[in-house]
Parts: sequence; structure tokens; C-alpha cells
Amino acid sequence: MSARNRAARERQTFIARLARTMHRQQGQVHPAEIARITVCAGMKTNHREVRGVLTRLHLHR
Repeated sequence: MSARNRAARERQTFIARLARTMHRQQGQVHPAEIARITVCAGMKTNHREVRGVLTRLHLHR
């Protein structure tokens, strides 16, 4: 696995864990909020990637 693929997988795993935690605590998940927290954590991401992960988890349409 290349470094680029590994970084992408780590980002998506982080986004998924964060989304599941927020959904458990607050009952809802906002892609913009997840993207903001992910960027603040030092990971490069965008709304499209966050929405893709949330859609895969059935937390976003």
C-alpha cells in the first residue's frame, strides 16, 4: 500500500470514528462540522470526502 493510499485510509477511518461518536452523542451529524474538526486535527480533507464516508455509514444521503 502506498503512502498516499495509507493516508487516505487513515483520514477516512478518522472521519468514520468521529462521525459515529457524534451520532451516538448528539443524534445527528453535519458534514461541515466533521470537515472542520478533521482539518483542525491537521488532516487535509474536503466536504466531498466527508460526505462520501458519511454516505457509506448511512449517516448522510
